[in-house]
Amino acid sequence: MELTKERKMEPFLAESVDIDSNKKTMTFRLRKGIKFHDGSDFNAEVCAWNLQLLKDSNKIQFGEQIKSIEVVDPYTVVLNLSQYHNQMNFAYGFNRMWSKVAFETKGKEWCRANPVGTGPFKFVEWKRDAYIKWTKFDGYWQKGKPYLDGIQTFYIPDAVTASSMMQAKEADIWTNPPVKDQADLEKKGFKRRAYWPALPNILYFNTTDPNKPLGKLKVREAIEYAIDKPAIAKALGFGYYTPLKMTAPETEWGYDPDYKGRSYDPAKAKQLLSEAGYPSGLKLKLLATAAPPGPDLAQAIKRYLDDAGFNIDVDLADMGRFSSSVWVKGWEDMVIFFTGLDLNYLTTVAAWFGHEPKTNLASFKRPHELIALSKESITYLDEANQKAITKKMVRLIADEALMVPIFNNPSAYIIQPWVHTDYLQTGFIRWKLYDAWMEKH
Repeated sequence: MELTKERKMEPFLAESVDIDSNKKTMTFRLRKGIKFHDGSDFNAEVCAWNLQLLKDSNKIQFGEQIKSIEVVDPYTVVLNLSQYHNQMNFAYGFNRMWSKVAFETKGKEWCRANPVGTGPFKFVEWKRDAYIKWTKFDGYWQKGKPYLDGIQTFYIPDAVTASSMMQAKEADIWTNPPVKDQADLEKKGFKRRAYWPALPNILYFNTTDPNKPLGKLKVREAIEYAIDKPAIAKALGFGYYTPLKMTAPETEWGYDPDYKGRSYDPAKAKQLLSEAGYPSGLKLKLLATAAPPGPDLAQAIKRYLDDAGFNIDVDLADMGRFSSSVWVKGWEDMVIFFTGLDLNYLTTVAAWFGHEPKTNLASFKRPHELIALSKESITYLDEANQKAITKKMVRLIADEALMVPIFNNPSAYIIQPWVHTDYLQTGFIRWKLYDAWMEKH
């Protein structure tokens, strides 16, 4: 499946996807003539093998709802489901297909470092922390594409070096540069592009134990009242960040224009903290990544919370320890992290905050009301009801202060004038590199 600029799903490696909600089946009719980079065929057997591998390894959301995967003919695969709901199109349709031949002849470990897919460019070489090279795949199924001869991605951790490469015309595109460099290069005449994909920055609470301080609504409310979101967005965002009053940005399903939010009010924060039983203050640990903007954002939040009577201990972690805490081991009190923006905000809620998330936030315990709404939300097949219940879930998260949205961080990139690409217009997970091209320069 592929995502359009209008955020609608359409078949890609499949010619069609037919859904029978009564029979609880999804039927994928695959395109003929598609080859993997090793020359092997992409067909129903390989597609079914990929989906079964994802199910068996728990790498596909709602995988337990797949009762069986049936190969009907060489180019038709049917998923037989225990139930059908509105999130399965996205969960099952957006998955990479890898060469079964490569896996069986080369082995799992080789395939991890040597991807063999069906895309417009095939893997050439990867050097850890340095670069990855791809070359044009002459057997690509879309005739006449891709237009580029190859792609090389460099990993440049130092922003000064990356900026210098762009200015020296040694690079064509800089994906997700620090926001300050975006502003600096835009002033110098470079093109900055940003579309609907964004990473809303969120302050998540450890809500696993209702008897601990963050299990109390007044403490969570006090934290939100204590933070001046517009000031943080202005100071750190160079004009690109926008403060959030709820987890859904204004452009997304679920946003409620009538919701007033909790505006910056340190006196109110102190009052609520005292009413919650902490008149002398409350010590909490704040986990953040050591990579930007983690340190600056953590210090800004600490300053506001300390001024309101809290005592915040900032813990800056490397990406390994940070990721382990977020997804596996859990965090102690609070963590600064993000959410993505998906097909629509119902899909975002289902993936991040729903009853059966794609990847679970280790210390986020969903209240019964949110679980009930989440289970109901996936049953609606019409868009009007989907939008309405998304709004209810987002409002519940806001009313209960289950987390504090800080600002919306639009994903952006800096591009040379000779480059033509749709990057980020169709979301994070799809980049139509087969359509990318460059003018002579």
